Amino acid sequence: MNKKDKILIILGIVFISFNLRAPLTGVGSVIEMIKSEYLLSSSMAGFITTLPLLAFAVVSPFVARLSQKLKYGRTMIIGLVLIFIGILIRSYTNVWGLFIGTLFLGIGIAIGNVLIPSIIKLRFSKQVGMLTSIYTTSMCLFAAVGAGVSIPLAKGLNLGWHNSLAIWGILTIATIIIWSPQLSIKSPANVNAKIGNENKSSSIWKSPLAWWVTLFMGTQSLLFYSLVAWLPSIVMSKGMSDSFAGTMALIYQIIAIPATIIIPILCDKISNQRPLVMLVCSLYLSGMTIFLFGQTEVFMPLAMILMALGQGGSISLSIAFISLRSPNSVRASELSGMAQSAGYLLAAIGPIFMGFIYDMFKNWSLPIVIFMGLILFQIFCGWFAGNDKLTSE
Repeated sequence: MNKKDKILIILGIVFISFNLRAPLTGVGSVIEMIKSEYLLSSSMAGFITTLPLLAFAVVSPFVARLSQKLKYGRTMIIGLVLIFIGILIRSYTNVWGLFIGTLFLGIGIAIGNVLIPSIIKLRFSKQVGMLTSIYTTSMCLFAAVGAGVSIPLAKGLNLGWHNSLAIWGILTIATIIIWSPQLSIKSPANVNAKIGNENKSSSIWKSPLAWWVTLFMGTQSLLFYSLVAWLPSIVMSKGMSDSFAGTMALIYQIIAIPATIIIPILCDKISNQRPLVMLVCSLYLSGMTIFLFGQTEVFMPLAMILMALGQGGSISLSIAFISLRSPNSVRASELSGMAQSAGYLLAAIGPIFMGFIYDMFKNWSLPIVIFMGLILFQIFCGWFAGNDKLTSE
């Protein structure tokens, strides 16, 4: 791969990452507007965040095989087109379109979620940590932008929630253009041989290590998407304004970025990632404890900072584990499909279940306690996922 091709694919990965979180994180900040317009319960509003996760779970196992047939360049274009269509349907139809568009959006994002780790393994096998750092940092940066600009666009510029969410379609079009050179770039000659060998190997679903990676991915995703859906509402339930809640959502997203930069690079430096698991989960748990007991604006920024560092480190580890625990790009694609399928099926429970708990008790304390228990479970899964082994062993 020459320098020009390398630059093009890195630029493509960065722009794709912009599309994998921002169209979803923007929903949480305007969820109360959506609920008011369509008269949705908290459980149904939580389903808006849950639906993409269900799409991830159903579609992810098939992405690796589709990519082998169509090549990753074409498969990614299909995903980006689905994201664009989903954004438009979600924003400009009716309450049914809200859910149908979100489903299309989820299918498109699932394709990107699965392919990027395997592309990194395929094209940058000796720079997995660095490229994972670039990918997760870019993704978290625009996740933060998505969470932070929704209210200013909807209220400050009087665009309403429809236009504030639809604006991400412009970014998707730009990404399709930037990624289009990949349609003419062929995979390395040895990929087909690898596919043949992997088809003869044992199923990834029978690997205990793959299940620990999957459970780690699922737990951190459950936490992330539950908080994306409900963090602003939880902050407002403490008597704080919607603008302050939007700011806290922005902090939760943007302060994750230092962790997404550093943690993947550290993964390349040490063969056993258990200490990193303990570090990021301890930060997460500390922040969540402050979030539970803090009742004034003084405590919220500190809680968000600690939670953000834990969240950023967790997502970086879960993505890095896919490449680090795989012997080659084909196995990485299979593990990515498994982790994102079973993992996101677990994550899909979060937003709607937490909304249901709130509808029952009219209090957010119990959901936060559940979040704390999940972080402890994440430590347990990460202890095994972080061990220096491969899924083929």
